[in-house]
Amino acid sequence: MADYNVKLSQFHQRVWQDELEAPATIDEYGWVQFGPTSLGELSIILREYNPEGLKLEVLFFNDKTPLHDDLLRICNRVNAQEDAQLFVSDNYNIVRASIYLLLAEPGEMPDEGLLRAVIGPAISKIKAAMDEFASELQKLDSERTA
Repeated sequence: MADYNVKLSQFHQRVWQDELEAPATIDEYGWVQFGPTSLGELSIILREYNPEGLKLEVLFFNDKTPLHDDLLRICNRVNAQEDAQLFVSDNYNIVRASIYLLLAEPGEMPDEGLLRAVIGPAISKIKAAMDEFASELQKLDSERTA
């Protein structure tokens, strides 16, 4: 892991592990990685030049059955309604949900109390987008079998 990101990554690892009650590691980029969770594969994406912000991302869908274009349409419908955003990998039927959190003044580390306060609502917003995706996918499946 790059030296510049150690303090920031360790801070987020400690707080997120504590709040989610799940173990996490720090990868070579300084991102905090959780293994499979009830939501999916959760990552906290951090940038040394932007310590005040983070991207919470969950890989939650990986299925070759639906058509890529159908997944794009579903994601676009969900993205029009939800705070968290969904995106489909270009060449695969992998869908991720993400939300960007701005937690401090530019160049500053976040306050631990604020971070702890936003984790629950951020997870809820990710979950809402994922639930809406599942609902839309079920509608598509129903239309195909009708």
